Amino acid sequence: MSLENYHPSRRQFLKTAVLGGVSASLIQPNGWAEQAQASGRGIRALPPHMRWLQSARVFLVDAYAFPFTPDLEFDAQALAETMADVKANVVRMATMGKYATIQGVAFSRHPQQGKRDLLAETVAACKPRGIRVVPYVSTMHKLAWSMVTRDFPQYAHVSRPGGGPARSPFGSGEDHGTVCWNTPYRRAYLDLVEHVVRDYEIDGVYFDSWMACYFWPRPGTCYCDGCRKGFAASTGLEIPFHEKLSDYTPAEQAAIRRYHAWYQDRMVGVLGEVRRIVKRHRDIPLIYNINNPERLMGEDPRVPAQMDAFLYERSQSMLHRAEGVSLARATGLAVWPYVSSRLTSRVAAGGLNVQQDIFATAMFGGGPIVYSAYQFVRRTNDREILRRPFSIIARHEDCFQGVENYRCVAVVWGSGGETEPVRHKERPVTTVRSSTLGAFAACIRRHIQVASVLPDLLDDPARLGRYKVVYLAGIPHLTARQIRNLRNFVATGGGLIVSHTASLWRQEGPPLDRPTHLFQLGFAPTAPRLVRQKHFDLEELIRVRPETLAGERAALVEKHTSDHPGFQDLYLRLRPNSPLGNVSWSGRLVPVFDCQHVTSLDGAVVAADIVAGESQAVLPGVVLSHHGKGRVAYIAPALESVFLQTNLRLLADVITNLVAWASPEPMPFTVNAPDGLIANLTVRDDLRVLHMTNWTGNKLEQQGLNENWLAPVENVRVHLRKPSGRRIEQVALLVETPFEQKDLGDAVEIVLPRVEAYQAIRFVCPG
Repeated sequence: MSLENYHPSRRQFLKTAVLGGVSASLIQPNGWAEQAQASGRGIRALPPHMRWLQSARVFLVDAYAFPFTPDLEFDAQALAETMADVKANVVRMATMGKYATIQGVAFSRHPQQGKRDLLAETVAACKPRGIRVVPYVSTMHKLAWSMVTRDFPQYAHVSRPGGGPARSPFGSGEDHGTVCWNTPYRRAYLDLVEHVVRDYEIDGVYFDSWMACYFWPRPGTCYCDGCRKGFAASTGLEIPFHEKLSDYTPAEQAAIRRYHAWYQDRMVGVLGEVRRIVKRHRDIPLIYNINNPERLMGEDPRVPAQMDAFLYERSQSMLHRAEGVSLARATGLAVWPYVSSRLTSRVAAGGLNVQQDIFATAMFGGGPIVYSAYQFVRRTNDREILRRPFSIIARHEDCFQGVENYRCVAVVWGSGGETEPVRHKERPVTTVRSSTLGAFAACIRRHIQVASVLPDLLDDPARLGRYKVVYLAGIPHLTARQIRNLRNFVATGGGLIVSHTASLWRQEGPPLDRPTHLFQLGFAPTAPRLVRQKHFDLEELIRVRPETLAGERAALVEKHTSDHPGFQDLYLRLRPNSPLGNVSWSGRLVPVFDCQHVTSLDGAVVAADIVAGESQAVLPGVVLSHHGKGRVAYIAPALESVFLQTNLRLLADVITNLVAWASPEPMPFTVNAPDGLIANLTVRDDLRVLHMTNWTGNKLEQQGLNENWLAPVENVRVHLRKPSGRRIEQVALLVETPFEQKDLGDAVEIVLPRVEAYQAIRFVCPG
């Protein structure tokens, strides 16, 4: 068998690749969502008995640091009393860290633990207080060095022939060492899972990342007997080894890639056994660590297809948090993002940023999980930062459980580097990631109901049809199937926004065939690349074609370069009598940086020109068209990237004006307030809840930056549009305060004199 001809079916598993110097999101069919649907566990609402995941207020108690190491200081009763005080209702309690916290398993315990069973103590302390217990079962995580070299050396990953595990510090206390699934560790792990779900009164199980070669040094190989013999029996190959990565030959690199694929299959097999064990004893949710939204794009689809929820560790800002949580909820799975992840183990340093992280998480459908939560056991004066938001969620759990984010505008998520060369270091840089995040940001800050969605939404006509507008901000490549689905979506009345070079690239070469995290360990196969085309794949819808400038126009554009921010910029200017009407940017100059040169085709209307000076038209800037019952807008400049990097309100006005024009119906609500007040509408049956979180402090914040003051927003005016054939009744606020209400015929107006950290309008729309 050829080294390169291995597991061709796995090629559908990867959606992110580095393509010829351009890192771009490949929108592939048959992604993990589709795989999940095929296995009967696809995009779906949470079953009623798992809806508590959405209103969970979670304390994370990890056993890698205080209060488990270096000394054992854990007090389950004090933990439960603290959680009850701040209205937390779920504890994610470790069964393993450096050491096991429970008895009856083939893993070492802390030297000071004796016969204590810390999970049993936690269950006994929390259950009488109505606190759910979700044990953490580490998944191929490192273990204490003494465990993998002295007590259970048979579990060890062998990092080099004749060697031992990889050693590194992790948290406080002794160092850690790596383990391998192809050792007796696998049986010990499965026995631990069975013991936990069979013998303890638990409500779910949380696993770490289901990631092959976890924590292994490059190139991600193991030379234990299980790996060497198992790989040889499966493939007839040996696992090569060199001290230096540069010494591996192409054939050896291919062998290592094949080893990674083989190992991934073995790990997925373990996951299947784990799910069977859990479900045999209890119908409880399985939760695992996806780390961040970027990982969703390159995940082996067989992993999330076995899960009910996942956890995010990382979030750079409230904008990233809102985008990431909405992305997760659009898949149908529950999500628990860390809040206060910059807090130290022993000192509570979180300010209002922690509170606002909680509100932003909850309002988009996630369950906040407090990192390093045990510190609040001691820091009683700091508990109010949790008690305030948790109490609101606790009083109104029915407004958070079983809800979905209202489907209106879907911004297709993408990541990747620059699609055009940089010629000036001072200008905003256009990337796939900045374009897609910028589109989401513009909608959020201008109070447009928006969701971030995975690209595989475009593969499913039923899911696609539930949104009013689809936004493709610089997404470089679409498949023929996705183009066909978008054409039908627009023809039946949907709205489409396309910007810059979206669909202008074709993919050459086979897709990469391994989960992205494995590339960092070993040797990536020859990557497919994106090649710029002479036409847009969406030309039939957007009615523009790329144009190569020549003569006087080329000289004019070169003179008025858009690469240097200054007096020679090009601008976008709305035409008089545009179909967009008299809008906020009428008669104004909108800055243009990166811009795709296009010419309009028959059936298109140029709504705005790219101009030099005040009004000298150079190129089409915004082009509008119709297809069937739907509307399409094409934006030649990369306005989304510029907005993300400048926060220039005028750019957001253009973007949201086009969204409103393309939508087949009016927005479900309008909010007259500064863009620091972010809003999201959730629904369940006839129930509607419009959440608003105040972001007026450091709203372009650095990750983990501590906030100590939050400016209130006054005189917030909200219009709730009445759905067709329905009325609005039973209007109430989740944070009780006086408000004004007025029926406007097609809408209900709510005037809120003051919004501080959070407010939400609860109402019912009976049919």
